[in-house]
Amino acid sequence: MATEFSWERRVEFCETDAAGIVHFSSLVIYMEQAEHALLRSLGLSVALSATAAASDSTWNDVSWPRVRVECNFLSPAKFEDIVSINVFLSALGEKSVTYQHRLFIGSRPIASGSMTSVCCKRVNGALVGQAIPTQIRDTLSTYLKS
Repeated sequence: MATEFSWERRVEFCETDAAGIVHFSSLVIYMEQAEHALLRSLGLSVALSATAAASDSTWNDVSWPRVRVECNFLSPAKFEDIVSINVFLSALGEKSVTYQHRLFIGSRPIASGSMTSVCCKRVNGALVGQAIPTQIRDTLSTYLKS
């Protein structure tokens, strides 16, 4: 059965607006940071050249640009709050992956959102979509919910 990855972080003062509430753009950053934490927990990275797996030349220069981001504000978070971000995959296509995020302070939901990235390879300085390598697909499928 698929599971959700959970990650926590503290709200920093610089992430708040004049009303003392976390700025909406910070919520998207939290989502991205949780995605990166999930990937690290699986021995992966959004920059595969940064991992041991990058020694396999088929993984060199792999990148995951965003093609869609959505975030729904539900309730405010403030400086020093501990935000829990739950992440799972709602779609794992041939070339793309869609992450779903649910953000909480304790049991209170503060936001939800999604991010879709496409697996790309750098070819002559340009990004070209490619199939997600089987090893990465198999590893990510741990967090796939249908």
